[in-house]
Amino acid sequence: MSIGTGTRLGQYEVQDFLGQGAMGVVYRAYHVQLARTGAVKVMQGIAPDADSIARFRREAQAIAQMRHPNILNVFDFGEHEGTPYMIVEYVPGGSLASRMRQGPMDHTSVIDTLTGIARGLDYAHSLGIVHRDVKPANVLLEKDGTPVIADFGLVKLLQSASVSMSGVTTGTPAYMSPEQVTGSPVGPAADRYSLATIAYEMLTGAIPFDGEGVLEVLYAHVHRDPPPPSLRRPDLGRRVDGVILRGLAKEPTQRWESCEAFVTALRQALTGAAAPAVERTVVMAPPLKATRPHPYQSAPAAPPAAVAATRRSHRTRNTILAAAGVLLLLTVLLLGVAALRTPTLALSTNPVQAGDHVVVSATRLPANQAGEVELYSPVQIFPFKSDGSGNMSVDVIIPRDIGAGDHTVRICWNGTCHAQATLHVTAPVALVTPTPSGAPAATQSPQSSASPTAVQRTLALSSSRIKVHTGTMTVKGFHFTPGQTVTLTFIQGSTTNKNVATATAGTDGTFLQTYTIPSTAVVGTAYIRACDASGCAYASLSVTATG
Repeated sequence: MSIGTGTRLGQYEVQDFLGQGAMGVVYRAYHVQLARTGAVKVMQGIAPDADSIARFRREAQAIAQMRHPNILNVFDFGEHEGTPYMIVEYVPGGSLASRMRQGPMDHTSVIDTLTGIARGLDYAHSLGIVHRDVKPANVLLEKDGTPVIADFGLVKLLQSASVSMSGVTTGTPAYMSPEQVTGSPVGPAADRYSLATIAYEMLTGAIPFDGEGVLEVLYAHVHRDPPPPSLRRPDLGRRVDGVILRGLAKEPTQRWESCEAFVTALRQALTGAAAPAVERTVVMAPPLKATRPHPYQSAPAAPPAAVAATRRSHRTRNTILAAAGVLLLLTVLLLGVAALRTPTLALSTNPVQAGDHVVVSATRLPANQAGEVELYSPVQIFPFKSDGSGNMSVDVIIPRDIGAGDHTVRICWNGTCHAQATLHVTAPVALVTPTPSGAPAATQSPQSSASPTAVQRTLALSSSRIKVHTGTMTVKGFHFTPGQTVTLTFIQGSTTNKNVATATAGTDGTFLQTYTIPSTAVVGTAYIRACDASGCAYASLSVTATG
């Protein structure tokens, strides 16, 4: 559908054609009374039926209520000859995609741009709005370089439109999260994954999975690990790798708790990577000459004239011994102080199973020290920053592909690891159905061994969202040990880890329990943990301002 120059849409008059994309056609328009230029998006991808138009109006109203300097303003919306349109703010500076095609950006510009995008996304997430198609082409740039996010909610409109086929994945393949690819529920974590992909591309000049067909890219998002950024740009370093790879985690709950937390960690990693290493130089005193004769050497009697010199020699010896004693005492004191400042590392749970959560905490770190927790075999990196008292804690999710046995956890900064602990990972306990009484026991051949199937505990939530301060939620658990007490814990970052309810698993291994959100919870991603004496299950959720 084309709209001719001079056509009036509401109070705006169409001036000229700007471009066409997956969402439809875009025109420049002008509001005469306000002397304001806008952009008209004609949504050709939305079917002109009553249900689709109603969905469009609801989504447009929600988007139009957002007011943020990094989100494109919606001025008006309506229908023209049965086709929905939306009039939005006109940003003349081009897109981030165009800017990135011009060549590499310096680290300061990268962080400034990502900061603006992160603030806009976090604001939208606080209102319960998810973009679903965050990519450089949907980030417009003001003349001063300020990023402005466009096309909020339009992917959701296409997903719900009657012309869309059930199960079709919408979004841009290079920046899509694994849950979008698989058709799983999509929340704020999907936008955070896309933001990490943009950061990867801005720093390395390439997307994480490039040079492949669309189907291969979609498969890679779900099943393959991206190459660390430092493999493409060695100057970025391990700390940048850790920040970005956490942002690209397959599991939504393993990603950063907010977009701004991701960008803050990336800024610190880039600053640390660029800081020159300073080595300390210790000045050593010259060796002292021996002043005492060998015990088996006979010393001649000193003549009267040498008595004074001998006394001076004794005084020198005593002075040296006294100085040595003071030096020894200072050394002992320094070693004691160093021992008091040696970092201590603790694990909240040990042993664990694959998929469990462990809080790694440490004390006696330098104040406000940025570093990383490293879990070995396979290597996983979790960035942290200590507080002003030198304490830190970070939630670590044990990879599901980790092998049973002992694994090393270390805390490192400035290229050196300062403390470590051993984490014991046990094999999952299998639940075996007993053989009915009177039935013959099965015999095994010498070549075969029993391989009982483990049943994993799972949780179902009454909603994927809970309102901050006052919200309640019902949790149903499956495959728990019958008759055992189940403790529900609400966890969010390092600030909230609170038991919120207890339940008893029924004879069928299920429970149903309602809890109230803790007062310390904030808007963002959180998760609920349910544990009995034999194991735990987790489920992620979003804390929102509106419930």
